Amino acid sequence: MSVSVVGFGLLFFYAFSSSGEGADVLAGEEMVLCHFEVDEPQVERLESLIQAHSTLQEVLFDSGFTAGQIHYLVQDVQSVYDLNRVMPGHRIIIGRLVDGTFHDLEYHIDDEEYLRVKYESDQYVGSLHKHDFEVVVRELYGEVESSLWETLVAQGERPQLIESLHQILQWDIDFTAIWPKESFKLILEKKYLDGEFVKYGDILAVQFVHRAGTYSAFLFENPQSRGYYQENGDGVRRPFLRAPFAFDRRITSRFSHSRYHPILKIRRPHLGVDYGAPRGTPVLASADGTVISAGRKGGFGNLVRVRHPNGYVTGYAHLSRMDVRRGQRVKQGERIGRVGTTGLSTAPHLDYRVQNRSGQYINPQELAALPSDKGVEKEYFNQFVLLRDELMERLASIPEIEPSLSRNSRTD
Repeated sequence: MSVSVVGFGLLFFYAFSSSGEGADVLAGEEMVLCHFEVDEPQVERLESLIQAHSTLQEVLFDSGFTAGQIHYLVQDVQSVYDLNRVMPGHRIIIGRLVDGTFHDLEYHIDDEEYLRVKYESDQYVGSLHKHDFEVVVRELYGEVESSLWETLVAQGERPQLIESLHQILQWDIDFTAIWPKESFKLILEKKYLDGEFVKYGDILAVQFVHRAGTYSAFLFENPQSRGYYQENGDGVRRPFLRAPFAFDRRITSRFSHSRYHPILKIRRPHLGVDYGAPRGTPVLASADGTVISAGRKGGFGNLVRVRHPNGYVTGYAHLSRMDVRRGQRVKQGERIGRVGTTGLSTAPHLDYRVQNRSGQYINPQELAALPSDKGVEKEYFNQFVLLRDELMERLASIPEIEPSLSRNSRTD
């Protein structure tokens, strides 16, 4: 491949005076047009995948770098990105000229950003860049047969979409109790790079027809906030999660004032809800708050307690690991520990308890009835209504027919 280059010059005609005292410009300027071809360098690119337990040095050695070049490469771009932090499974692409001279390097930090390195003025120069995605808005309908997970996967969707749906609907829908024939409609963004599906963007609107009713959520952004709102403008977010997990877990024992204890063999109050989950499952703070204790406590084993701004206190017992300390502030959904079986316990599970402002234990499942998060600001409500009505009309127009092929093709 070649590049056309046009050069301009000035040609002057000089004549000397008879006195020889100097030169005068006699002729005017004449434009000279030079047209010639410059070949672009041919670059050969080698793409590698960082393997588990491999190092950057090993990858670069295999790509023809010397120890000295690796040292200066890492050092020169340190202020932009620390190449010692390369992660297994990430791509690194090295470009060289046909004579073996280094041309450029790309390291894909994540699915949004990459590092580019060039060699200029006797040093390596790094810069960060965002992937230039093509964002396409898609519509999707599905009817649950056995589980929401299986329904979406059967349509060629990825687990990340299910996680995003859970993040929006977790306060209203019990994802462990979805029945056959329940259905959903989605309007969502998909991101493509070089024609290939890479990741999901935002879910713009969702409608879920559940046995308990129809739940809708709409993404709305204004200069003050950005979030998901119900049809009436209330936020979908509640003060407390339905359950302190990324996904709803199976309840193995409910709140009761008289329960037979499997170890002590007596009946006594069980003032919490037990969730069965594999050992090591992340346990999340069910609301914003401050850790008031984190340590061993008798039959509860490893116990974390969090006080929340509304005066409620939540407790998380039998943990295998505690990831917070006393006095630490936590946000709703932040990991505070992992499921275990410490204390009086027969199998890995979480004993989740809630105390109200008076210190009385209440059924954690009643927290779902607490009021929604703040709604759309008054001055932006009319804008929300316009967007909501547009999205509701579009949701209503989605055919209730499930696709038979993957929806992730750029041409679907």
